[in-house]
Amino acid sequence: MHRCDSPAFVLTASRSGSTLLRFILDSHPELACPPETSVGVTAAHLLRTWDLVENAGADTTAARMPVPAAPHVLQAVRAAVDQVFDRYLERRGKARWCDKSLDSYQHAELLAQLYPRARFICLYRHCMDVIASGVEASPWGLSEFGFDWFAARYPGNSVAAIGAYWVSCVRTIMAFEQTHPELCHRIRYEDLVTDPERTAAAMFEFLGVEHVPGLTTACFGMQHEANGPGDVKIWFTSEVTTASVGSGVRVPVAALPPPVRGDINRALAELGYRRIDAGWNAAVGACDPRIGGAEAPAVDSPARPGLDAAERAIAERLGRRTLTNEYVARQWPGLAGQRVVLHIEGDGGVHRELQLTLGDRPPAVDAEPVARIIASTATWRALLAGESNVVTEKLAGRMRCVTSRHTDRIRSDELHAVAAMLGLAQIPVARHQTG
Repeated sequence: MHRCDSPAFVLTASRSGSTLLRFILDSHPELACPPETSVGVTAAHLLRTWDLVENAGADTTAARMPVPAAPHVLQAVRAAVDQVFDRYLERRGKARWCDKSLDSYQHAELLAQLYPRARFICLYRHCMDVIASGVEASPWGLSEFGFDWFAARYPGNSVAAIGAYWVSCVRTIMAFEQTHPELCHRIRYEDLVTDPERTAAAMFEFLGVEHVPGLTTACFGMQHEANGPGDVKIWFTSEVTTASVGSGVRVPVAALPPPVRGDINRALAELGYRRIDAGWNAAVGACDPRIGGAEAPAVDSPARPGLDAAERAIAERLGRRTLTNEYVARQWPGLAGQRVVLHIEGDGGVHRELQLTLGDRPPAVDAEPVARIIASTATWRALLAGESNVVTEKLAGRMRCVTSRHTDRIRSDELHAVAAMLGLAQIPVARHQTG
């Protein structure tokens, strides 16, 4: 088998769909893509070792990475890498290898020197969706996926840590794109999962291999090597899905320090994504983070029966609590006559609204709601059945309470009042009497 001189490298931040992309690449009859190999950092360390040995007797201080590479040194490092991947390609019976290591973006310049005919796939995903995925994948602490150093910079704030990590990654990748446009092909995760066939076809055309129709579906039925790093969720997946697109709406914007948010927004704008603003957490239904993204499905979606059942259950609960208005007016007099909107989110981005008036006064004409409480049908069912707690659901991001004040608080008067109306709160809130 001939030696591969044009490998493909995926440059991406973690939690951006690179394992899905790896499965698609690996399923092509000409391409072989193993689990993450860290070939970039390995080549950098080989280069560093060569420099240290060659200059061990010099009077000058040893160079720090990245080390300037002479042609004969690059040739030696490439020979070592080739030896590994030649054997791999021979075993797989394929002609060309790919790599999707998460640290490759840090060593893209070196990889381009080692393989001038290489191709680079630059994979991006909206920052807030990356944060949501990162927190979900690391519930007990940010100790994987490249988050470690950023977690140390922002102790106790996973949102800021992953946000800063994302900015660092995408800025490095975008700079490489600008320097080597002829070597790079950009893919957004959202495009990959909403239109996988067209996105894969464009990628294969860029790589110079024939597009195989249906590969984005067939890749889930083909064998792939599993002994190595990657997103383990994919092994329990059977199709490309858009379910996680827009999941970042539950990430609290207030947790991002203003400088980090500014850096994120500048990068998002360059990538064609929606910027993060004060209304980000108020989004309801399907939230496509791309500029000009698709709208939510129509209300006659198959999700409607679940919405009907949740709406009926909430209405029945409210109807059984005859002393609610008087109690709410006494406990939260400042909210009397104010409106709250309950949003019930169904599958596929379909949603339903219920409007409540707090206390025993009629609402003001055309008054804006003082709060919007957003949760899925499953969350509303769990709360009404006593299987979960309002704070648990809010901390997990499965329930959002958006108010004009106290946006960063776990509890608010509006949330307390609605919980009391639904029978989800039993302990009265003590008030200091004044005057």
